[in-house]
Amino acid sequence: MNTIFGSVVSPLATYFLSILGLTVAAGYAIFRLNSTQMIREKVWSSFVGDKDFNDEKLKSFSCDQLDLARFRVVYGIPARSINDLHRLLSWMDQYQVSPIDVKRIRRWIDPSRDEPLESPSKRYVSKWFAVLVILILCFVVPATTPDSKATMFKMKVSGTWFSSDGTSVDAVWGRWRIDSQSCMKHTLPDTNVSGLTGTEAAAICDGIADGELKTMVGDALKYQRRGLAAILFFILLAAIGAWGRITIASRARELDNQLRSRENAPCEQPRRLLEVNPVEL
Repeated sequence: MNTIFGSVVSPLATYFLSILGLTVAAGYAIFRLNSTQMIREKVWSSFVGDKDFNDEKLKSFSCDQLDLARFRVVYGIPARSINDLHRLLSWMDQYQVSPIDVKRIRRWIDPSRDEPLESPSKRYVSKWFAVLVILILCFVVPATTPDSKATMFKMKVSGTWFSSDGTSVDAVWGRWRIDSQSCMKHTLPDTNVSGLTGTEAAAICDGIADGELKTMVGDALKYQRRGLAAILFFILLAAIGAWGRITIASRARELDNQLRSRENAPCEQPRRLLEVNPVEL
């Protein structure tokens, strides 16, 4: 029986998920650093032992690069030079922007510009809100749907797909069915109708009789539930990421409006004084 049936879900998915997890972790580390310099220096110091330059200019340059890498890791802002950091610090001091706010909206901070904050558009927020709604639906619908008692199999010889709950076999494409009664009465569907060979049809009847088909269905459903749980987990992570993008973009827009109101406040105050002074005179 095991030589004939092949389940749709394979246990090899567990190994692929493990490899994928390690790859994603390494990719995120390089993305957050925005450079592989620190990794290369670790490799160099592991083999050579000395990672400091003897030349003073090179040593100063290396220290600056380490400061930049440390700043990228801690704040997540892609600064490309020390001048970018100085420009960002001056902007923060001028507008009284806290490091916490800069870290929250780091996606919308470009320290190479004179005005580092780039306010996201309403279209961007609306787009990610629509994505969030779709992800929530993709998570809620499968999570609230009752578990299926049947699963799909494929014959290795004929390549015929069918659905089974362990007690009967139903066609995926077509209108044929095999159960214990049709096996006992020898009223199996014709080969031209089902696409099954005689050996495969006999193996199905044997599997229904001795319970081996039901065992295989139970194992396949177990792997399917694990696969569905993994998919729902990634959908949940994607939904959290979309919600984070919406929150960060909204905070960036709010901060941009606050900064603009601060810039316009000194211009409005003299205007009020001009309106009051003629009355007093």
